[in-house]
Amino acid sequence: MNGWTTMTLRLAQPGVTDPTQWPIVATGGKLGFCLTNLYTCSGSPGYCKDDHRYGLGNNILNTAFGNNYALGSQPGCSDDVQSIVVGKGDIYDEGLDGMWINMLPGLCNGQYHIVAMADPANDFIESNENNNWTSLPITLAAQTAANNGGTANIFCSGSTVIAPSETRVLTASPGTAYSWNTGATSRSITVGAAGTYSCTVTCPCGSLATPSLTLTSLVAPVPVGSGASNVGPGQVSLSATGSDLHWFDVASGGSEVGSGPGFLTPPINVTTNYWVENRASSPGVNLNAGRANNTTQGAYLSSKQWLLFDAIKPFKLESFKVRANSIGQRHFVLVDRLGNLIAEKYIEIPAGLNTIVVNWDVPAGVQHKISAFDDNTEVVRDLWYNNAGNTYPYSLGTIGSITGASDGTTNYYYLYDWVVSTPTVNAVSARTQVTATIVNPVALSMNVKLEGPFDVDNGLMKDDLRAGGLIPMSEPYSALGFAQLAGGGGEVITGTPLLTTGSNAIVDWVRVELRSAPSPNVVMATRQALVQRDGDVVSADGVSPITFGVGAGNYYVAVRHRNHLGCMTSAAIPLTSVPATLDLSGIATGTWGTNARRATGSVMTLWAGNAVLNGQLMYVGVANDRDPILQAVGGVVPTNTATGYNGTDVNLDGVIKYTGINNDRDPILVNVGSTQPNNVLTEQIP
Repeated sequence: MNGWTTMTLRLAQPGVTDPTQWPIVATGGKLGFCLTNLYTCSGSPGYCKDDHRYGLGNNILNTAFGNNYALGSQPGCSDDVQSIVVGKGDIYDEGLDGMWINMLPGLCNGQYHIVAMADPANDFIESNENNNWTSLPITLAAQTAANNGGTANIFCSGSTVIAPSETRVLTASPGTAYSWNTGATSRSITVGAAGTYSCTVTCPCGSLATPSLTLTSLVAPVPVGSGASNVGPGQVSLSATGSDLHWFDVASGGSEVGSGPGFLTPPINVTTNYWVENRASSPGVNLNAGRANNTTQGAYLSSKQWLLFDAIKPFKLESFKVRANSIGQRHFVLVDRLGNLIAEKYIEIPAGLNTIVVNWDVPAGVQHKISAFDDNTEVVRDLWYNNAGNTYPYSLGTIGSITGASDGTTNYYYLYDWVVSTPTVNAVSARTQVTATIVNPVALSMNVKLEGPFDVDNGLMKDDLRAGGLIPMSEPYSALGFAQLAGGGGEVITGTPLLTTGSNAIVDWVRVELRSAPSPNVVMATRQALVQRDGDVVSADGVSPITFGVGAGNYYVAVRHRNHLGCMTSAAIPLTSVPATLDLSGIATGTWGTNARRATGSVMTLWAGNAVLNGQLMYVGVANDRDPILQAVGGVVPTNTATGYNGTDVNLDGVIKYTGINNDRDPILVNVGSTQPNNVLTEQIP
């Protein structure tokens, strides 16, 4: 039963009473052969004790077991069944073969403890799992002279790159006292900040200084977020600065909802907060290194030689491969350049190629040594090496290199196909709140009258275009070249408003603009809407007040028509989500500029006749509004007529006429002045 007992050489630690927690400086074991009844408790005083600690406890006699004494089978040392009966025991004496602790070169004379642990792998059920160890002091006097000097090492529990909120456990080489440059006096310290750390270790070899270990910080800058808004329910486009951004819908934890510098929210109805974090990464290393295993240019060897390598930074040696010529116990050892033990592993392997998994933490240092060690009769070497074709150094990437062997650079000893790694470190910034604002759209109930179809007798406009089926279902202003803002443009008639008759019957499409209060020449939002016979301007559903894709504020309101001169309020008016009332047909309503509207009876109307749609009403001259009417009816016979939805249909009756009753030419002449046809009326919108 290999490993029935492990034996280690340890250094007692101040303040630590459990010897199994003391640091190991050398290891060994016991090769079990069989379990058999070699003695009785009464017959061997001192062998059976009621305390497992060395030098403590009372002897136990056979009578202490009562009727249970000798309970159990006694098969002897059988291949199939082995046992020890109650009140008897087996003896493993130091004179027996296969009991050892390997003390490597570099171990100094001084005071140590041997700690033996039975059943360390917990293969057996015991009445008390906590008392299967013992410890006894021992003074070594045949090793390297005490206080001979040397170096100590620092082992790091992770990468030497550290992110915020992370910690690293730094552990010094075994000793009896420790003095860190931080002021700590324990063997291990936990640090959470970048910096340079070192320790002086007091041990049998003297007062040994470690090389300095530097931890560098990895910081992910806190992102700067840019919120955005949307008027009414919908998606909002948010953004932030950073190299690796991740979006969440909660301030901490939660599920990721997006990544990258831009994030388009799902459809939302109310103002919603999102959070973005930035990440930074220091990639780890995971590579195969060393010479590849082979069966040429070499032989099997049992010579005690080492591979030498430098560790620029701490790393983990995960595994390596060896090719064995025979089955047997091997002892793989890693030491620093002075021979201080860093790690070791005993393992029995068969003949052939074997992968040895060790997962050793290798401290930074130069000329570490690694090999298969053979220092007692139970351990063999008998491993493949190369005596030609070696090309040192063998790179370990950015973390080090194998520089040669203990006898030069001609030979390569035993350990092939190293697998080495360092961990990846990820830093995560604090999260930044970014707000997606849902703005309630402003609404407007307005009234406007168009001179062309206006009937002064009944105060209503005519709906001939609707009655003739000439009003398009889609707004016409985008096609006429008008720019659209804040969600305006592309309005389409919904429902059946074109079937409505009476005062709410639809006359035509109009365009409404909201303009900046400080800069009335700047358009902030647009909507194409429908004007009814009574002048009410409604949304494309034919019923609702018009809304705009901007938030509450003060705005100038302008209205345009495709063959009338538009007008604008004389001052900005406050608009909110509650529809404001604006009557641009009322005499009392102020408008921008002079003579912006036409007085038609007691009603103010928009000037008709801008057939060219250039903001000017002209009867004669270049780009006048009269000639297009003649051209629309054929350009040769002025008494001809045409029908359709056209800007030359000044009175909006669906018929384009140059002469005769209800022709479209006369309103232009009347508006510029019948006796002064050269006059020009200019639209009063900045």
